[in-house]
Amino acid sequence: MDRSRQKYYPVTFTYLKVKCIFVGMINGKIIVVDDNEAVLKTLRVILSREFKTVVCASVPTLLPALLRDNDVDVVLLDMNFGTGKQSGGEGLFWLDRIRERPEPPEVVLITAFGDIELAVASLKKGATDFIVKPWDNDKLLSTLVAAWKVRSERKQNPSRKESEFLSEETDSVVTLLVNSLLRKYATAYAKPFPAITPDALRKLSAVILSGDLSLLQQTIERAVLLSNASLLDSDDFYLEDPSVTASHPVTLEEMEKQFISEVLADKKGNLTLCAQQLNISRQTLYNKMRKYNLSY
Repeated sequence: MDRSRQKYYPVTFTYLKVKCIFVGMINGKIIVVDDNEAVLKTLRVILSREFKTVVCASVPTLLPALLRDNDVDVVLLDMNFGTGKQSGGEGLFWLDRIRERPEPPEVVLITAFGDIELAVASLKKGATDFIVKPWDNDKLLSTLVAAWKVRSERKQNPSRKESEFLSEETDSVVTLLVNSLLRKYATAYAKPFPAITPDALRKLSAVILSGDLSLLQQTIERAVLLSNASLLDSDDFYLEDPSVTASHPVTLEEMEKQFISEVLADKKGNLTLCAQQLNISRQTLYNKMRKYNLSY
């Protein structure tokens, strides 16, 4: 059995703070904050394969001291600390504290109790991405490598504003459509679920805003089929004529409704399979179906 692809579940925790330095592929520094000793140990082993410096801490109150030197590229932050806490409020609080810094690192949030609404809330507050436990090792690494690349781009272009990445109004639909289609075609072609760079996401956002769902599907399918990379850049998403827009442009809500309708039809009304394809909870799917008056 390939142990590198195993998924890991949280267990009982006491306390752990460890710093490990390895010669890896990426000359970057990542901080992992989680109140589970087994999770920290596992993440330290996995991440040391890619990142030169990995710092693990069991409590978020250590973050101000760990970030003091402004040399951290990515923070992988748990969203819940303490038994029985599942709201994600602590993670969002510390996300705000990190983003308030003059030169903040990228933040990827991780939780065992996440759904799409919490993910969108974290993205709107400035998180780079969102991971749900138990995780897939390949997806975890690709997500953090993508976050490191974002941090590198920001350091090289310090004048670049946050608004250049995605507006709050489009975050939810863009995330839903792009990730759902990436997952759909990665599964169809038996390939790992890839992460994408901010430039690639902006390129796909332009297609979404044009209202052409068919073009979006074709573009993402072609990229997944032709590439074996764990991180897709804008050049991987080929558009024959990026200036072409749909003959009847639709709003983001109309596109979301159309996409969910297609998934419902494709899965023959099986809500569990639909929610898995869309990467949302069944309750969220119910809510969206009520919102758009969709039946199954």
